[in-house]
Amino acid sequence: MSEFYWVWAFISAFWTTVVVQCAKPMNWDQCSRVNDWLVPWVVDVMDMHKNGAYHSERKTLQQSDGLGRLDGRQPEP
Repeated sequence: MSEFYWVWAFISAFWTTVVVQCAKPMNWDQCSRVNDWLVPWVVDVMDMHKNGAYHSERKTLQQSDGLGRLDGRQPEP
């Protein structure tokens, strides 16, 4: 049952956020440009499914020195 819960939650959130809001004439300009908002989102979802959530953030943190610095400098006193 829990496998289908997230699908139902996603569909209901998509319905209320996108479909209902795009039915309003004042939002037609933003909703009509699907390539601006849907295509990048699909690419992000595919990347997250392949590499896991927050993959690029984890990679950046692994490259840092633990203080959030990528150049290895120590904080100044």
